[in-house]
Amino acid sequence: MSQRNAISWSATTLVVGVCLVLVTLAMLRIHLRVQTTMIGYEIGHLKASEARLIETRNALKMQLAKMTTQKHLQRIIQVNAPKGAPEGIFALK
Repeated sequence: MSQRNAISWSATTLVVGVCLVLVTLAMLRIHLRVQTTMIGYEIGHLKASEARLIETRNALKMQLAKMTTQKHLQRIIQVNAPKGAPEGIFALK
């Protein structure tokens, strides 16, 4: 009977060990799926933020281009040039 108990004990231990390994692997898979989902949401938020930043950069580039056109700069010179100053002298306030 003791040999039979030893076989029964080792079989039970093996089954419990295999079950623990399977449960551990299942929990690991669930954890990885949750992490993947969370990272996906974070990437989505970062993409939206990137789009807003690109839009802001483009608007600022357009504003800079408008401010540095020759026509705009001549207007600034006319407004800021002292009265009676020769043409071509530029003085900012």
